[in-house]
Amino acid sequence: MKESRRRTSRALASVVVAASVLFTSLSHADNCPAEDNWFPHSQTPRPDDAAFKSKSNCEFHQWSWQMFLWLTQDWDGKPRFLGFNSPQSLLGMESRGLLPRMTKSAAPETFDEYLQAGTDGILVDHSGKAVYYSQYINNTFENFIESNDLTNPANVRKMDPNTEFPIEGTTGALELKASWKIVADGEDVSDMFTMETLVSKLENKGGKIVINPKNVEKVTVALVGFHIGGIVNGHPEMIWATFEHIRNAPNVEPDTTLDKVVSKNDDTFYTGGTILGDCNINAAVSNLTLNESTQSLSPITQVCRQYEFGNAAGVKPSNTQSIKTINDSVAGKIDPKSVWSNYFEVGAIWFQETNALEPGMGIGTDSFKSPSGKEVNLTGSLKLSNSTIETFTQRQSTMDNCFRCHNTAQEFPPKMSLDPLPATNLNISHAFQNIYFWSQEIEKK
Repeated sequence: MKESRRRTSRALASVVVAASVLFTSLSHADNCPAEDNWFPHSQTPRPDDAAFKSKSNCEFHQWSWQMFLWLTQDWDGKPRFLGFNSPQSLLGMESRGLLPRMTKSAAPETFDEYLQAGTDGILVDHSGKAVYYSQYINNTFENFIESNDLTNPANVRKMDPNTEFPIEGTTGALELKASWKIVADGEDVSDMFTMETLVSKLENKGGKIVINPKNVEKVTVALVGFHIGGIVNGHPEMIWATFEHIRNAPNVEPDTTLDKVVSKNDDTFYTGGTILGDCNINAAVSNLTLNESTQSLSPITQVCRQYEFGNAAGVKPSNTQSIKTINDSVAGKIDPKSVWSNYFEVGAIWFQETNALEPGMGIGTDSFKSPSGKEVNLTGSLKLSNSTIETFTQRQSTMDNCFRCHNTAQEFPPKMSLDPLPATNLNISHAFQNIYFWSQEIEKK
């Protein structure tokens, strides 16, 4: 009897030790801290893109958060990213302020972004105003385009399709997109970054709502969403990360049916009590109307975040845990009085394999397939969307992550008079695609 107890005791001890080792291993794997040297925010160093190692899931989220902090650092009285140039500037196009994401018109007065992700619908905030967008590129991106004369579409068509965006020294090419809501009279936006800017007005023309770039107004806008796409060592496909303001929209709980209320609480783009079936509906394709005198659109958009950290429940749990822990870690170290403490990482996505980008890659389910037959796996947040930048693609399983639209396949023009963009590695960038088609439009004027 005593021997039996001893055997049982030893067995239990072994289980405890094994459980302890497993717990320690899991805790270590899921621990994704913000580095101490990122703080205070005013001293966050830029990530070293050339030294990126791809050692762990956490490293990608650390790069994403460090880059966000560096980009939003005060630089001459404004966030650093606002000092970057736009893709339009490479073509000498005049700035018309921010542009709303909207269904494209064939009218020549628009220079709206071509080939944007997804449906290109208009996101209408709860004051009836269109949400506006701006795009930026860093010096590495800009120098690469200019030094290779890639604003000339003929040079794009004859370049080596395997050409990749570079890393200059420690700095990789970077493209950014920000989403902004117009601040309504009396609206409390004290927890958001705000600025004054010019926006192009909307008008009704030929049965469509279009931008009038010759008619602008000064408004105050608040930053609600932020995309980062950046080249690092081993990842010419870029790390794609996205951030949002904490009050944008509620998360949809797993197994919520279309007839169920998503949240009882109000958010910036969500009215408490709204059912899932009424979320993320693109009215621009059917019944959107514009009051030109007030610049108000109807109906408003009810926004829900379909996937909290860019993955369905139970998918990539270590990735979800990394995002949760680094968000919490940053929140514990950043100045709580700073408006930047109110933004969080939704997620990031990248290739599991290193140096795997090829021309002509098209999206599979959770992978890229190339003409050579190589299959490249996506990892991180596989259903990554920003609720204010890809509001409507969340409803479409064929377009519900960054790489659904960012690929290296041939791209066809929005107008038949323009030449298609050959399949190249640079097509991974929408800024590059935009420059290619914009430059042709300018040539034909």
